[in-house]
Amino acid sequence: MPQQLTMFGIEANPEIAFEVYHDESGTYVPGAGDRWLLHGVLFVPVVERPQVFTALQGIRKDTGYFEEVHYLKLRQSTGGPKAQCARGWLNLYVAQLSEFCYYHCLAVDTHSPTFEHNRFPKPHYAYNRFARMAIEGAIAWNLKRYHRVALIFYSDSKFRQEGDNFATYVPSQVMKSIQEKRQQKPSAYPDLRLLHPEVIAVDSDPAKVAPDLREESELIQLVDLMTSNITQAVTGRSGQKAKIALAEVAARWIEDTRKPPWLQTEELHRRFSVSFFPNEQKRFYNPELAVTKRNQLPLFENEEK
Repeated sequence: MPQQLTMFGIEANPEIAFEVYHDESGTYVPGAGDRWLLHGVLFVPVVERPQVFTALQGIRKDTGYFEEVHYLKLRQSTGGPKAQCARGWLNLYVAQLSEFCYYHCLAVDTHSPTFEHNRFPKPHYAYNRFARMAIEGAIAWNLKRYHRVALIFYSDSKFRQEGDNFATYVPSQVMKSIQEKRQQKPSAYPDLRLLHPEVIAVDSDPAKVAPDLREESELIQLVDLMTSNITQAVTGRSGQKAKIALAEVAARWIEDTRKPPWLQTEELHRRFSVSFFPNEQKRFYNPELAVTKRNQLPLFENEEK
């Protein structure tokens, strides 16, 4: 279809291309496994990725940490290079990157009485379904302002069982679902196009990733850090000081975005969001964050490495 042009010959509604970085936290086992399943997605404009990569590398240089930024590797020390790099990345996101990089997380409560376990006889059914829901929620919440959007998907490389169609299922079903919703309400969803038909697997370890995916690997690590922090904020299951300190940062963001937009102070409205589902009425809700119950001293001040 021909595009409407302005009087200067420029497209009135230019297409904006985003890279979508996905990671998850929590393991689903029918009748067992973790209570909370989280899927986090980070939308990064394609034209901005080199700038984002350079900024993340700058934090590495400032802290002297060049290994994988992985939440699971954080321990007691909050003053060492590893924890300082992780904290620097979070501060960078909220202060600068969130202006054009949008993050959304779907947190699924499998212990809710309305969670339908019978729908997921195999773990990857739940994994793929909720990954798709997280992406669709992010598109509706964060990309509504754009008329035309092109997407390419990346996720942390991992072993998948035979028959797991995650790589093809997510892009195709997101595309189909958004198209159907847009027909019902065109103003609420962008006109969507896929730049690649499958989710591209990326190794999150800088020492192992292919050279041509080095920048993408850095962003996979960022979305892992953010999603895992939210898990800790919700569950409070780790006693490691570094994890607690970073989770308190995430909890502050979550609690701020729960307020009406005019009362928020972090300036994260429609930039950062976490949705919890389902409650007893099978709706989204705001559970108490376990990490806020802890009576912790400031963990990043005057502590020995």
